[in-house]
Amino acid sequence: MIKKQIVFSDYDGTIYITEENMKRNVKAIEEYRNCGGEFVIVTGRSKTSVSNVIKQYNIPYDYIIPNNGAVVFNSDMEKIYEQAISKDISSKIVEYVKTKENIEIFFYDDEDKVEYHNQELLKLRIRTSDYELAQTIEDEINSMFKDDVRAHSAFPGMYYDNHDFVIVDVVSKDAGKDNAIKKLIEMLKIDKKYVATIGDGRNDISMIKEYNGFSMMTAEEGAKEVASMIFENVADVLDYIGK
Repeated sequence: MIKKQIVFSDYDGTIYITEENMKRNVKAIEEYRNCGGEFVIVTGRSKTSVSNVIKQYNIPYDYIIPNNGAVVFNSDMEKIYEQAISKDISSKIVEYVKTKENIEIFFYDDEDKVEYHNQELLKLRIRTSDYELAQTIEDEINSMFKDDVRAHSAFPGMYYDNHDFVIVDVVSKDAGKDNAIKKLIEMLKIDKKYVATIGDGRNDISMIKEYNGFSMMTAEEGAKEVASMIFENVADVLDYIGK
């Protein structure tokens, strides 16, 4: 009998660390689901981006939560929940970000990157090669718009082609991986004690902490510090909770 009814796992740096571990992880996910568990991919990627890697590696899944918890899709890729940044707040954040130099800004709806036309957004992503600037932007957005959004910076891992940048993702305050997980398990009527979370980055800390979750050996220190246990890969986590 599996210990956890549903597992929420980050993708980059968690399901995918290297090509070598992907085959084992995919097999373990399949076996876990065959035993009755549900598997959810929770990621900062857009729906289009995560759909591409699901197809590339044939990853079994029951739900995906892209854009750092701003939206939830079922296995038929039907949207069942979303939390957007309002048009008014989006425009104010864009005005603020445009005062900064050495940055790029990207805008996302529930599918992928879009052109900005003063509309609601599911995520804003700011990219810069200046790590100190990224921290400043994160801090200032969280201070200026604390009632409406949450921002976090993330350093690139080995899964990026270009290591010389840092990103700051901004989503609705009611989004975030932890909030999306809470919403989905409420929909599914699954008790919190049957939930497992796995991650490696700063945007995973809240869900790891909230659900007494797990982290990877290659994770950022903040994610390791809040994890109940640390594993080498997702397959090892699924083996542990399946015993």
